[in-house]
Amino acid sequence: MNSRVLVICSRRYNQHQLWGALNVMLERGHSSEVVSTDYIIQDEESLSPNRISRTLDDLKDLQALTESFDALMVISGNHYDTESYWSDKRALAIVDAFAALERPIAAICAAVPTIRGAAAGKIVSYFPLIRSRQLLQDAGAILSGSVLTRDHNIVTAANEMMTEIWAEEFCNLLEGLPQEHHFEDSGFVPKGRPRKPMPELERLKRSKTDKH
Repeated sequence: MNSRVLVICSRRYNQHQLWGALNVMLERGHSSEVVSTDYIIQDEESLSPNRISRTLDDLKDLQALTESFDALMVISGNHYDTESYWSDKRALAIVDAFAALERPIAAICAAVPTIRGAAAGKIVSYFPLIRSRQLLQDAGAILSGSVLTRDHNIVTAANEMMTEIWAEEFCNLLEGLPQEHHFEDSGFVPKGRPRKPMPELERLKRSKTDKH
């Protein structure tokens, strides 16, 4: 059965994640709509622009949204744009609306903390940033060192190299198929370390300040 997927992507998106996931879903017979914080989105590397039809500001009617879409996916990209979703009330409200109905939800790489409202008591894979770990733990998520995890209605992946497999597993979830891809937990836990000043970097900063 065809599912309609709402795809929230960073304004400066990771092209491998976005086009890779959209292609997999299209090949599997699922349709999608991409939304972001602006009507113009860009490949984070080439800055090649694409125009989309709606932004998060156009999605205020959450009931209508969940009636129109069967599932939610969140794509990462430029770190500033991606992390802005972690506290974006519009994005978080959309996640909560889909989570309340236990709809399928997918997120990848640094976008995973955006769906933390749906992750309480569920295992998630994530890009191992200290701040990501803290947000997910505070939300009650069970953190995995595996590069890909599927738990109940959530499919998460740790990095862009997993895009195709992540999208395929999400399609399996949409289609009511059993989990196909299984990976071992590496056991890796990111450790916070105080940043030590780098003399050369500090010199360059002072030099820049002195010129002004």
